Amino acid sequence: MDKTLASQVGEMNVMDSSGHKQLKWDRDRPDEIAAMTQLFDRLVGQGYSGFASKKKTEAKHAIRKFDPTMEELVMVPKIVGG
Repeated sequence: MDKTLASQVGEMNVMDSSGHKQLKWDRDRPDEIAAMTQLFDRLVGQGYSGFASKKKTEAKHAIRKFDPTMEELVMVPKIVGG
């Protein structure tokens, strides 16, 4: 993929019981940003935590609000001990 095009695409990895789902959004498309914001908010409401970075190669940090400028976002469900 062209590096210029890749830099305009954000990626959300949602961890779940099936492994994970990989979702992408174009940072120049308000409709895609709105859909990812809704998904992020829904997942946080379900107990997920978000970790993101501006570049995939950087260390992730916790976020509490969706930021469409992030290149990579990982959503991790609440860990339940037993």
